[in-house]
Amino acid sequence: MYIFVIKDILFLFFVFFCIMGSEERMCILLKVLGIIAEYNPFHNGHMYHLRKSLDITGASHVMAVMSGNFLQRGEAALINKWARAEMAVRSGIDLVIELPLAYCCRSAEAFACGAVSILDKCGAVDCICFGSESGTLDSLNQVAEVLSKETGEFRNRLKAYLDRGLSFPAARAKAIEGCLPDMDSGAGNLLGNPNNVLSIEYLKALNRFGSKIEPYTIKRVAAHYNDTAIKSAIASATAIRRHILETGRLGPTVEKAVPEASRDILRKEFTAGRGPVTEEAFSSIIISQIRKACPKELSIVPEVSEGLEYAIIGAAREKATTREVLRLVKTKRYTLTRLKRILVYILLGVSDELLNKTVEEGYPGYARILAFNSKGREILRRMSSSSSIPVITKMARHNIPDGTIALKMLEKDVLATDLYVLGYPNHHLSFAGQDYVTSPIYVP
Repeated sequence: MYIFVIKDILFLFFVFFCIMGSEERMCILLKVLGIIAEYNPFHNGHMYHLRKSLDITGASHVMAVMSGNFLQRGEAALINKWARAEMAVRSGIDLVIELPLAYCCRSAEAFACGAVSILDKCGAVDCICFGSESGTLDSLNQVAEVLSKETGEFRNRLKAYLDRGLSFPAARAKAIEGCLPDMDSGAGNLLGNPNNVLSIEYLKALNRFGSKIEPYTIKRVAAHYNDTAIKSAIASATAIRRHILETGRLGPTVEKAVPEASRDILRKEFTAGRGPVTEEAFSSIIISQIRKACPKELSIVPEVSEGLEYAIIGAAREKATTREVLRLVKTKRYTLTRLKRILVYILLGVSDELLNKTVEEGYPGYARILAFNSKGREILRRMSSSSSIPVITKMARHNIPDGTIALKMLEKDVLATDLYVLGYPNHHLSFAGQDYVTSPIYVP
């Protein structure tokens, strides 16, 4: 009896599958991998991650959520978001969606929540794969569980280490180590590596949203995230950017560390005068804004607390560059990354209230397309029926209601571009409103 029932079901499915159009059949058959990245720039390590991820997940299509023009560590991207998205698509990614500024220039937790939320709300992603120093999900999941639950034991340990003067990352690592004393590799050591930290936040976010996206991780190879030297064909983005900024060109050292598409696009952007963009380009603007501000105005800037506004104002009155201000204000408690993010918030007029609302009123309310290819178009077809948020391909027709937090976030994305382009070496290309006149890049 059961055999006949199964046969009937299979027959009905076969009939239904046959009468569907080719596009509908493709939407059912494709398996979409989600990747979260900055691609600043897309290099051979990213290529390795992409290929390995496709191999272990068996995915047929890849969608990436990528930071816009300002990045998680409070830095301006080397080249603009459209050029970086094109690099990714020419190197094997099928569709690139922009991570809104409200999440891309944030702590690891907010960054991960924003990106995972987009992947989840698009309704088109089956799995996600991220690089980690650990290379296994077991230990990462253990730490993610402790951080998600935030037990009384964890909170008490964290407070005790913060009271001793440790920075938040160091205090958290110590607290986790105390809560998981039997972990073989050492929970504290796990949190001492930046990709592990992000991986844990991705796992927390998947649990938080009750997402059905299946997580995978692969072990980071060769270069460390913060390595500053190019020693092989796989180098860190930090080392690649440092070499470009120090030499003023690509050169053979960088060329061996990036795919051909990245080399071509970097050359094109530099030749046109749309890069490289450096933090120094915004130094005077930021210093002038700090000097005009009173302590009360700076106290509502995200991540400013415990009188930090007075230290920032004092340093800006004494020094004329953001580099010097950072050197004066940095302490064990206030990490360089946190301070650099604060300077970006000041540049863009981002308030603590706005960022709080991005959490209280829900995560990203839109998915903005930056670049895609023919397979990316197939993902978009699936999203057309599965996405719970608007998919933006034309800014002039975004249809996001007035007064919503989503619109305020989108307006900050536009402002970020308007100010970012002031960092172009070619000032003739620094006009405002580029988000409204630049279409998503299609790669045949």
